[in-house]
Amino acid sequence: MFSWLAGMFSLLLLSNCVSSLVVLSLAIPGYMMYSYKTSTYVEDIMCCMNEMNGMLMFMTISLAVLIYLSSAYFNTSSYNLVFFLLIMAIMLCFSSSGLLGFYIFFEISLLPILVMIISWGYQPERMQAGLYMIFYTVFGSLPLFFLILWLGQTLGTSSLYLMWNMQFAKMPWLFYVGFLAFLIKLPMWSLHVWLPKAHVEAPLGGSMILAGALLKLGGYGLYIYNMIGVAPMFNISSIAWSFLAMWGGLCASLMCLNQSDVKGMIAYSSIVHMSLVVMGILSNTAWGIFCALITMVAHGWTSSALFLCAFITYEKVGSRSFNYTKGILNAYPALSLFWFLYSMVNMAVPPTINLLGELAAVPVALWFSLFMLFVLILIMFMSVTYNMYMYVKINHSFMSPVIVCSQGISARWFLTLFSHLIPLSMLFALDMMSLYTGICM
Repeated sequence: MFSWLAGMFSLLLLSNCVSSLVVLSLAIPGYMMYSYKTSTYVEDIMCCMNEMNGMLMFMTISLAVLIYLSSAYFNTSSYNLVFFLLIMAIMLCFSSSGLLGFYIFFEISLLPILVMIISWGYQPERMQAGLYMIFYTVFGSLPLFFLILWLGQTLGTSSLYLMWNMQFAKMPWLFYVGFLAFLIKLPMWSLHVWLPKAHVEAPLGGSMILAGALLKLGGYGLYIYNMIGVAPMFNISSIAWSFLAMWGGLCASLMCLNQSDVKGMIAYSSIVHMSLVVMGILSNTAWGIFCALITMVAHGWTSSALFLCAFITYEKVGSRSFNYTKGILNAYPALSLFWFLYSMVNMAVPPTINLLGELAAVPVALWFSLFMLFVLILIMFMSVTYNMYMYVKINHSFMSPVIVCSQGISARWFLTLFSHLIPLSMLFALDMMSLYTGICM
């Protein structure tokens, strides 16, 4: 079962990193086309595999290799070890076949990212950022822990496969007990305070994996809730939480326009995209799950590339403030090209899978109400606005005097940025109905 996982991880051990990148880039579109045409569910004592976690696990592996190639911190063995433990915790959380195992790795994944922020962060405020992250996520997930213990005691099992055949419709209070942990992990607006702080203070690899994979644990947790029947069916509860999530996404998009830090804006844009995930999963429809999965996968690769662009800009300018990064186009036109490409991808232009995720959100929003559709349209409009604003503020105007064109940009960074585009531009290679059919089954 883990043979393909071992093969991907073995790429990390290759001495020629360029070969690793080429092999991985060729493997990504093949897996994306194959995974939904073979709608399978595999489970044993330790792990389970289905369409949702299979895609998220492959995305995590691909991001791990790309981060390995782009991060200079991998020159140290300690950083390498911490990052490897983080990837393993995320993979084991996605593949866990039991609720208790899922919770254990759900929480263990916080420790490596906390060490990365505290040990390799940039500013003295990194201690505060780590404290916020631990306080929000750990205390918010304690009710989930007690719920899992109670379910194990009552049902005699914590297996997801067995729980999928049980009905919890007569116990709707179960939904509210553990729901908070996943909303914080995504995060949803009003529970998001820890995310911008963590992103701003995290090193390059920490920001890329935090936005690319760690946030998806919250979405996968909501998916588990949906599959075992704990999440409420289409009723006032799902409507209320979906409306709060979408309204929060609109507020976060407005906050993007008020940011003076490049990484802060990218972090708030993550909150905007995760609001679509909450709405899709809480709709309890196959189309909603399809929307959530595509949005998570597209956001994973896009946000990782944007944080890499922000890091390269910081390396060349010495600041992440929009006041000092302006005029990058005059000094580094190739970097400006990637800023333009990923700003377009982040606003969901064709032929990217980001567009597929937003188009899939339209019928889901209409399923709730016309007002929800109106909020979604506003979010789409604001997404275009703040992405254009970010690109113009960084690349245009007169060149900032703090920009020094002393050295070029590493070819490894450019190769990594280009490799992010390959899975994001595979819309025409995907069979849309096969994707949807895989979710339905």
